[in-house]
Amino acid sequence: MATAKDRWEKLDGDREGVMSRARDCANVTIPALMPPMGSNENSTLSQPYQSLGARGVNNLSSKLTMTMLPSGSPFYRFQIGEDAAVTMDAQGKGQVEEGLRQLENRTSKGIESSNLRPVMSIANKLLIVTGNALLHVPDKGKSRTYNLTQYVCVRDPMGTVIEGVIKESVHPSTLSDEIRAANQVQITDDSDESVDVYTHIRKVENKMEYHQEINDIKVPGSEGRNKIDESPYIFLRWNALDGEDYGRGHCEEYLGDLRSLEGLSKSIVTFSAAAAKIIFLEHPNAVTNSDELRAAESGEFVMGRREDIDVLQLEKFADFQVAKATLDDLTLRLSHAFLLTSGTVRNAERVTAEEIRLQAQELEDVLGGVYTVMAHELQQPLVKRLMARARKAGDFPVLPANAIDPVIVTGFDALGRGHELNRYRQYFSDGVQLMGPEFMQGFSSARVAQLLATQHNVDIKDLKKTDEETQAEQQQAMAATVMDKGTAPAVAAAGQMAVDNNRDS
Repeated sequence: MATAKDRWEKLDGDREGVMSRARDCANVTIPALMPPMGSNENSTLSQPYQSLGARGVNNLSSKLTMTMLPSGSPFYRFQIGEDAAVTMDAQGKGQVEEGLRQLENRTSKGIESSNLRPVMSIANKLLIVTGNALLHVPDKGKSRTYNLTQYVCVRDPMGTVIEGVIKESVHPSTLSDEIRAANQVQITDDSDESVDVYTHIRKVENKMEYHQEINDIKVPGSEGRNKIDESPYIFLRWNALDGEDYGRGHCEEYLGDLRSLEGLSKSIVTFSAAAAKIIFLEHPNAVTNSDELRAAESGEFVMGRREDIDVLQLEKFADFQVAKATLDDLTLRLSHAFLLTSGTVRNAERVTAEEIRLQAQELEDVLGGVYTVMAHELQQPLVKRLMARARKAGDFPVLPANAIDPVIVTGFDALGRGHELNRYRQYFSDGVQLMGPEFMQGFSSARVAQLLATQHNVDIKDLKKTDEETQAEQQQAMAATVMDKGTAPAVAAAGQMAVDNNRDS
């Protein structure tokens, strides 16, 4: 049977084109995400002449992280499975849904109390630039992200990973005495040589099995076995193309514009440096003394002629304007591609908030296809993994198969709710504007409030008034009305009596 090292060497040679494309994209955005082969933390990487690529990657990564892992609320909802919902009445279903909300909060604690959010931020940057990333969410300890230089994988025609190998280099001192003895790892006081650790991941029937090897020997206690959708190793892609083991990044789609922007930025910087250089030309037969000019203080008089001295100029202003216009056009297109709203708002005195909102909504729609891939290959496996980890830690009950279904409520689904919310908002706004405040009298305020809560994905159950509170307020309002009706005649009579007394006096 082939070892993990053999499989790595075989699969490593099949991804040279993928690595080359990834490095091309990193060179014009963030070179550290995919440095040249052989680079380390002490290597000096090439720096782009423009910052738009890096700013776009960071902006898009932040938006994705906030969308996929929103702070303060889970990115999923547990709903009752179809088979289980058929056998429940309304009361029982309500009790179960309340329990599911508690499970959601309990499971989401694994996100808030771990380093998953910063790890996902790095993974999103890798996906945007290189198109690939590997997320490791262990049962215990911190999660981490592997870049394309650290792993290889093979997918079946449906896109499911059937094999993967991770290669890491660690210092022997980080290994336990038991592992060093079992895997024949020698360590000396002056030894700085690292050890290669291979993690072999394979799909066996409907399970995902994995283990680690050092020196072609299996590491004791490294074996593991999980369901495919509960595996601690989640292989991610930006764009999922049929028949390809690796994905293609967002930057690859706009690599032409990024390269053009880089080339023009370099040319403009070089031109600006040359144009900023000041050189005076002295006529060969000049009578003006250049030494006197150089030594003269401001305001002094020097004998000479203006025609004897000239300034060297680059008469390329028209060509520079063409380059500048092309650069501005590239900046606008890339700002749209990376959702940089500030770079896409037109330069005018009166830009309405509605125009900015519609433009931002249009830019967000660009990510619709990406959200679909992320929901299938990241969010669904991640929530299943969090459930399995919570179940192993005793924070999640063991339930029958298909008893609950996790539903993703961010990303593409949030886009749909956002458009629907905007339609409701515009409808009610137009109704009040055209028909007056009485337009809202035909709608139930409680139902409208519940609709808005659903569209905004917020829980208002604890904020709503109870039936007892509503009845008490109605009784108080009725009592106040009765009191007003009873006291009004008395007040009127007292007022009339005071008028009569004044008149008699």
